[in-house]
Amino acid sequence: MNTCPHCQSMKHQQSSWFSLLLTILVLGTPAAARSGPATLDAKSDTAVSKYEYPTNLTAEIYALGSKNLLFRFTRSATHSGATLSVQRDFVYPDGKLADSEHVTYQGDQLLRYDLKELQLGAVGSARIRRSPTDPAKGSIEFEYRAGPDSRLKTSTEALAPDTLVGDMIAPFLISHWQALQRGEKVKCRYIVVPRLETVGFTFVKDAKRPPNRANGTVIKMEPTSRIIAALVDPLFFTIETASPHNLLDCTGRTTPKLQVKGKWKDLDAFTVFESHTAR
Repeated sequence: MNTCPHCQSMKHQQSSWFSLLLTILVLGTPAAARSGPATLDAKSDTAVSKYEYPTNLTAEIYALGSKNLLFRFTRSATHSGATLSVQRDFVYPDGKLADSEHVTYQGDQLLRYDLKELQLGAVGSARIRRSPTDPAKGSIEFEYRAGPDSRLKTSTEALAPDTLVGDMIAPFLISHWQALQRGEKVKCRYIVVPRLETVGFTFVKDAKRPPNRANGTVIKMEPTSRIIAALVDPLFFTIETASPHNLLDCTGRTTPKLQVKGKWKDLDAFTVFESHTAR
């Protein structure tokens, strides 16, 4: 067992942001308009953005190896003209809000991501500033306040290709589905507001891990950096192998935390997607 204080400190820091990332990925993943579990298919022709559907999505978050319901998740999307607003909430079984996210798009381009960690009293955002001559270029402006009495921290980073938040993951995966099926690795940059930066991640098909469903394919998500990957457990989620590639469930860290002896602890959980509606 590694007892190096520096390594243990890094593991604690990486655990904090990675728990956020993994849940952002799988909870509320946008999908095509149809009934049933969350799907990774392309958008409807009537959508103002490929991230519009499902306009309503629900999921339940359970303790690992248990039927103990810990949280519920909801996603709702509305648009005004070409501007799409997506609200993503994590609530306790009694309906009390634990954490929330808000994503704003202009067409298919990400404009802003806002995070409220109500459990911790933390808030933050990432605003995209695009070049007027080349929308693929620009910058990301980060803000984060770790608690009510904490000072506001800021940073700016150049916008890289394939920079994503969770609501953008499904179209990204489906656009690389054939490559994933061939066992190829797919990479992205992922916005992490609490760290005031983006982090590299790699997706790959995990042929060794049996899916929770007979008709599923397991996709593994892990940090691209070998150093971080050595400290952080990957996330595994099950996607329907055949079209329309429904997202069925996932196992790994989740955004809300559990309070244990007066301290907030990261939570590994099992998330089951229930249903979504198109409109």
